[in-house]
Amino acid sequence: MNADIDSQSIIMVSGASAGLGRAVCKAAGGLGANIVALGRDVDALAETQSIVEQAGGRCLCVPFDLLAFDDYDKLFLALKDQIPHLDALIHCAGSLDHCKPMQYVENEDFRAMLDIHLAAPNLLTRSMFPLIRRAQAATVIFTSCDMLSEDEPNWHGYGLAKRALGYAAAMWHAEHPGKPYRFVTVNPGKMRTALFRRAYMGMLPDEVAPPAVAAEAYLRLLTADSEAVNGKSLQLEQVMQL
Repeated sequence: MNADIDSQSIIMVSGASAGLGRAVCKAAGGLGANIVALGRDVDALAETQSIVEQAGGRCLCVPFDLLAFDDYDKLFLALKDQIPHLDALIHCAGSLDHCKPMQYVENEDFRAMLDIHLAAPNLLTRSMFPLIRRAQAATVIFTSCDMLSEDEPNWHGYGLAKRALGYAAAMWHAEHPGKPYRFVTVNPGKMRTALFRRAYMGMLPDEVAPPAVAAEAYLRLLTADSEAVNGKSLQLEQVMQL
């Protein structure tokens, strides 16, 4: 979407039960938007729903495991008659236990990082694409990290997946030129979340901004001019200048 966010806007957010996802839900709800909140934790989703409604929006909670790839088409079938369209799909779901050198990563952990951070957002986009195409204009946001543009050690599958998301936005854009939906990858930077505390144990949470700061940037992406965002990989500072 590149119109104003209002009570007619329908925005799906993955990872909506905490952190950046919840912050995006709250910020969009504050503008009256209708939120489709995806997450695994039913109780946490209910809390997100309460936050969104207190902010002035509406929220549909959808408990869903993004690693259950065989259920993606079932998710679409369950939603296609409830949701007329999607103005935005914002991928915020993420997970990381600890940073470690690649040589010490277990096979299962490596695969899990690729699945949740690379396979899941692309497959969810594919499954929700019919709803995206129903909108007059729509935006898909992939969430990356510092590895989008920096070469840092010890991030194993997490870093590889996040780097690849830059290509994901460019690929989706190249496959749909001239369409009223656009794809963008953003690095929101370090945020005061549970993932940050696990990844940066040597830093205090107060040293970084809360996710609400990045959430405001995400909303800016939704209303930005298509030329500035479509197929692009952007840093938080670049988004704030749009």
